[in-house]
Amino acid sequence: MNTSLNNYIPLVEFIGEACGADFEVILHDTENPEHSIIAIKNGHLSNRKIGGPMTDLAMRIVHEEEYRNKDFIAGYEGRLQNGKRFISSTFFIKEEDRLIGMLCINFDPSAVIALEGQIKRLMESFHILSGKKTDYTEMLDNSLSTLSRSIIDETVASLSVQPSRLTAEEKTAVISALEDQGVFDAKGAVAQVAGKLGISEPTVYRYLKKVRGEKQTNRPR
Repeated sequence: MNTSLNNYIPLVEFIGEACGADFEVILHDTENPEHSIIAIKNGHLSNRKIGGPMTDLAMRIVHEEEYRNKDFIAGYEGRLQNGKRFISSTFFIKEEDRLIGMLCINFDPSAVIALEGQIKRLMESFHILSGKKTDYTEMLDNSLSTLSRSIIDETVASLSVQPSRLTAEEKTAVISALEDQGVFDAKGAVAQVAGKLGISEPTVYRYLKKVRGEKQTNRPR
């Protein structure tokens, strides 16, 4: 083994620890292809061990001297015979343009792929991907006044005519709908409604008093 490769052995341990258990790191001695692996971290991912041989790609790189015009190759597919796939990268260790070793990193994307599937199923269950609307919508706002203002805006926007053209009965119906949604529990709601409907605050109070009286009368005893 070329003694220069000893300098890379601690790097194998470092990269494996820094990147985590889903990253296999292997140091190859290309001058000994039958037993090229001289250091390995997280070998459980491929079940390879020190003393193991070079891969078919590594052998091709050596044979075709692809390392001469580049320092590394990255992001290619690695596979095991059982079908397991990796995202692989290899750094060429050279001395005076002579290849003496390879530092390889193989990322196992299984956990990421599984997580992606779970996220997709979660998004589909809430119709985030399909765009399908549900029967209920909830506004998760911490401010009651902001929430009330939003409800008021939506209610007024849903009217078929301009607020200024509403009859007294229609304005009463709007006040009743807002009361059902708890809008008037928020401070300043009466002024907001008055502004949206183009009426005075005393008028809103008058409508609200009427609505509450009717609801009280119609409440089951």
